Amino acid sequence: MAKTIRFLLSRDDWYHQRGYWVIAKTLRNAGIEVVLGGTQTPEDVVNTAIQEGVDIIGYRIMDAAPKIVVPILLEKMKQEGAQDIPVVVGGIVPKKEEKLIREMGIKEVFHPYSPLESVVERIRGLAAEARKQGVA
Repeated sequence: MAKTIRFLLSRDDWYHQRGYWVIAKTLRNAGIEVVLGGTQTPEDVVNTAIQEGVDIIGYRIMDAAPKIVVPILLEKMKQEGAQDIPVVVGGIVPKKEEKLIREMGIKEVFHPYSPLESVVERIRGLAAEARKQGVA
């Protein structure tokens, strides 16, 4: 029997919550276990990911600049030995910053109105890749 994917979903602010909840419900309905982190700093995201033993981290960024927040998140993951957990980002990410954070190691960037089926498919694919590499 396949292990259920555990997905940590966190966000950077209390506002603009609709997408956060839509993604949480979509993933849950697809059989993915969603750990709701709520509003968290990058340090909190890493701590929660480790405590919860998640397979993937999803961080919704609206207020914080991705080019500032993502390096902090990835550095904290490295410090804690969690650098192999795939990270996806959602929200409004300018194209220039999207290229930069992908180069840093972000596995996927989901923009508003990304087709929900493709989000689920990509999350499943990333989890499968991580398991092949012995990460998840």
